[in-house]
Amino acid sequence: MSAASVFAKLREIGAPTVTTREAAAALRISTSSASRALRTLAQRGLARQIRHGLWSLADRPADPRLLAGEITRPHPAYISFASALAAHGVIDQIPREISLASTGRPKRVKTSQGIFVVHRVPPGLFGGYDLKDGVSIATPEKALFDFVYVSQASGRTRQRLPELDLPASFSRREVDGWIKRISSPRLRELVNNGVERALQHAA
Repeated sequence: MSAASVFAKLREIGAPTVTTREAAAALRISTSSASRALRTLAQRGLARQIRHGLWSLADRPADPRLLAGEITRPHPAYISFASALAAHGVIDQIPREISLASTGRPKRVKTSQGIFVVHRVPPGLFGGYDLKDGVSIATPEKALFDFVYVSQASGRTRQRLPELDLPASFSRREVDGWIKRISSPRLRELVNNGVERALQHAA
């Protein structure tokens, strides 16, 4: 099968990325043959290796945030924390790393398109995000909650946010709704106090 035929077949999958196993299934070849085919596409500028076993096709959007779900697969994920706050214009600083909230285990993943830091949130606290241009991204309220929650739950309380420029639509009630879902009274109090401190520095 020619490189052009392989490329066309993989484009039919319609996903921003493809794993070697998915390519093998789509092409009806072995995983080793699929790996060689993908490397050939990469050499011709038609594909790019994101990390071991994960590839993107050259005509796919370059926004690395589209890879969030692939980084944590099979667990769901969305963009949150400082990454989401920056995307909403709540903070000026653009983080070097892309922070994800997921029900999967915490980890730091280096890829050819950026570094992803995965923070675990319990299933009961997973949510509060919108889908924009194919990217699952937390609302400003949920991003602030996630930042404070993970900081307090992990004991990394020295982490601080810069001054917040909150949108007029910012809802403290939405933040409080997430705080009420925290099962531990002690942690619930710590997160509430942390949110209060963060909002004191809001413009």
